[in-house]
Amino acid sequence: MSKQDKAWGETPATVEQIVAAMGALGRYDGENTVAEHAAEAARLGGPEAYRVRLVNGLLGMVQAEAVMADGGKLDDDARHAAWEEQLSAAGAGLDDPARRVEFLRWQVLRAGTPLTLMARHQQTGPIPLAAAHAVTGLHMLLGVINGSQDAVERGDMGALAAQAGQLQAAREALQASVRNTELLLDMLKSVGL
Repeated sequence: MSKQDKAWGETPATVEQIVAAMGALGRYDGENTVAEHAAEAARLGGPEAYRVRLVNGLLGMVQAEAVMADGGKLDDDARHAAWEEQLSAAGAGLDDPARRVEFLRWQVLRAGTPLTLMARHQQTGPIPLAAAHAVTGLHMLLGVINGSQDAVERGDMGALAAQAGQLQAAREALQASVRNTELLLDMLKSVGL
């Protein structure tokens, strides 16, 4: 695999490039014309809204491919090397720890948001709520990692001390996760399980 040519913040892929990638996966049956894209952009609220939808659609398609690929028989070293490839391709390789942690933080936020939305409904019960709290805590801890490393590198003790509030909030979220897990365990005990 070749080195990544684009870094974060550089020119994003065009709508036509995104759709071509979808087509290469056999998951796009449109014409990929300017008129087609203009009509969809108008329907979805503008060019940026349309582009974001397409990028996320492509991401979902690629993630489905990754789920299938991860189901294959690989030893742990091969699987970890494959997962490392994803991080490197995203510009979050081992050579840039801050970008890596920020990318992981972004992934946690994206994965956890559906849990958080599900947990808003009381009928979902304590386990989705526990999972949502755990995701919140993990997201905050990853933010503390970057905030702390940056503060240490700059010798900024004030910024480092400011991380204490984020650590406290992360601890509270993780404790709420444990409380909700214990609630379900108590419920199971009450019915003899």
